Amino acid sequence: MPSYRVCFMNEIPRNDKLFRCCQRSITIRSAPSAEDAVEVAKKQFAEIEGIRDWRIHAGLIEVKTIDFEAEPGIPSLKHRA
Repeated sequence: MPSYRVCFMNEIPRNDKLFRCCQRSITIRSAPSAEDAVEVAKKQFAEIEGIRDWRIHAGLIEVKTIDFEAEPGIPSLKHRA
């Protein structure tokens, strides 16, 4: 199963520009789909942040498939959907 990096983001306006700021990144080592990885990451994010809903600390989510073979510095923790 593929691995995913789920980033919880906020958009911050500065002057005439809008900047995206990552509040927290969660790596899901194995999930059947990006949607499943996002659901697992939402729960983890809320637990880590001590909140009931991820939207309290982030405005949007970005998800990316990652290849651990190409990124050797990432620890091998397993999170199952």
